[in-house]
Amino acid sequence: MTASQRHIAVLTGKRGGYGAMRPMLRAIDDAADLRLSLIVTDQHVNPKFGATASEVARDFEIAAAVDMGQDGDSPAARTAAIATCMAKMAGVLDRLRPDILVLYGDRGEVVAAAVAAVNLSVPVAHLQGGDVSGNVDDLFRHAVSKLAHLHFPSTEASAARIRAMGEEPWRIHVVGDNHVDPMFALARPDPADLRRRYDIAPGERPIIVLQHSETIRPRDHRADMADTLAAVLDTGRRALAVYPCSDQGYEGVIAAIEERRGAPGLSIHTNIDAPDFLGLMRLAAAMVGNSSAGLIETPYARIPAVNVGERQRGRAHAENVIHCEMGRAAVAAALDQALNDAAFARTVAACRQPFGDGQSYKRIVAALRAAPPGQTLLEKRFVEAS
Repeated sequence: MTASQRHIAVLTGKRGGYGAMRPMLRAIDDAADLRLSLIVTDQHVNPKFGATASEVARDFEIAAAVDMGQDGDSPAARTAAIATCMAKMAGVLDRLRPDILVLYGDRGEVVAAAVAAVNLSVPVAHLQGGDVSGNVDDLFRHAVSKLAHLHFPSTEASAARIRAMGEEPWRIHVVGDNHVDPMFALARPDPADLRRRYDIAPGERPIIVLQHSETIRPRDHRADMADTLAAVLDTGRRALAVYPCSDQGYEGVIAAIEERRGAPGLSIHTNIDAPDFLGLMRLAAAMVGNSSAGLIETPYARIPAVNVGERQRGRAHAENVIHCEMGRAAVAAALDQALNDAAFARTVAACRQPFGDGQSYKRIVAALRAAPPGQTLLEKRFVEAS
């Protein structure tokens, strides 16, 4: 690193977040005046979730890998893993000593990294702050916003929530949602190649299923996932089910998926690389579950999304999203509207695309480059609401 370079560390703990940040990471890595240190953790180093650090390493040098040691899906196991992440991140950040640490989203490993960074006087830049997304995610997200020194919210509404937390306006940059960036920046996989690799017949439009556990209200996660899959398979369509994230309760979700292994028309995927996932979304008839991708990315693919349960309830979305409760009958009714309602199909085709223009990574990199010196960033002041 030269004296004129600003050292930017970026943490990624899950496949979706990495895919969203890939254009930003490339722009940082290619910039002569910036230096990238990429830190991987959580799902990226856990074989149960595909050990996707190998996917990351194909694109970028990994500066550090932090194994959180999560040994189960109980709340206690997840809490212990987050604590392990915080302790190990302290060592990583003390060694790397970046000028700014970039964190994305609302997960436990992000909170852990933010606490470690603040204690080591490393300024934090936070992507996707101010969103409302339900469950424990909201608590984590807003906690990181208060620990952060630069904010890159996706929408003006999210920026307003950050200002309401007392954050100084000069720190807040509305950039758009970086989940949208790959849909514009990455080369699209050839549809014929995708169909061949994923065994999707010509002209067939599959259903993508990605459902996580809920983390606030008590649920039988295995039964919830079983109900969703039953409703999807009842349509008779080709379906692709993707493993959930590492939140508490994930083992029940995985168990329900594996119980259906071998069902006609269903394929099961521990992980799907980001370019393939976005390409499959463009081929799909609908997306079902409670992933943020169903609300953020699907409007740009012009497909319906069925958002099941409370996990994403309250998140901003376009008119292509149908909300329903958990349960086979509720999901079936929502799917019927998504797949068979001609008026709704016209709504989907003309829906808003509210999360930006796919250029958020350029705005983020420009703001990182122009940010004031570290000590100025660290000296936060609470601004009273006017």
